[in-house]
Amino acid sequence: MLLKLIEEFDDLCASLLASVRRGDETSVDLIDAEIQPLVRRIFGLHAQDREEIRLQLEFFARLAVQNSEDDDSVCRYTTMMTALFDRYLGSSPALAPLQSPPRLASGYDASLHELLLDSVPERVAVVGLDYRYIYCNERNADFHEKPASSFIGKHLTDFIDAERFETRAKPRLDQCFGGARVSYRYEAADAGGRMYDVSCRMTPFHGPDRSIVGAVILLSSQPMFARVA
Repeated sequence: MLLKLIEEFDDLCASLLASVRRGDETSVDLIDAEIQPLVRRIFGLHAQDREEIRLQLEFFARLAVQNSEDDDSVCRYTTMMTALFDRYLGSSPALAPLQSPPRLASGYDASLHELLLDSVPERVAVVGLDYRYIYCNERNADFHEKPASSFIGKHLTDFIDAERFETRAKPRLDQCFGGARVSYRYEAADAGGRMYDVSCRMTPFHGPDRSIVGAVILLSSQPMFARVA
């Protein structure tokens, strides 16, 4: 069912693009009116297995990346991603213990959080109110040339220098912890010294009582040479 809805969405987008190219404004309006209700249907569908969880999260991560120039759209889709984390992981301030929903007949699966985070095509981290990592996906770990497990429980200053933390990361995380959705750009080198233009977006991460327990950080890194070219 989920795959069918995602394919329907992709078909609608292809039709929308074709209508735009033809200058058919009537068709554009009709197709555009179908897209967001379909997105809401995809979001509202509860995954029946691990593969559907992966597909669902990948779908909203793709939308966030495709709409990276539109702050409102990125905020909307990253908020949906946060809600999916909450739905399938049963979030708490420490996100532990993880609980799988009843629909996953196999019950608790300790690798479920890796499945969710590693299905996202961007660098992702979840940081608690104490500025310590709750989660780090493989892409973010690879950027630092460290295993993802080495981030868990560590403070941000274990991976970035104190000045960058105090002047750039901490003020924006504090805004996010206060309920704001934050986006900004900066330049940074990976562990190998290669420079990247980084787009960072932070979304409040809510616990089961809807209080803010941290921030979901989505990082899109573009090699500097590619930008110049």
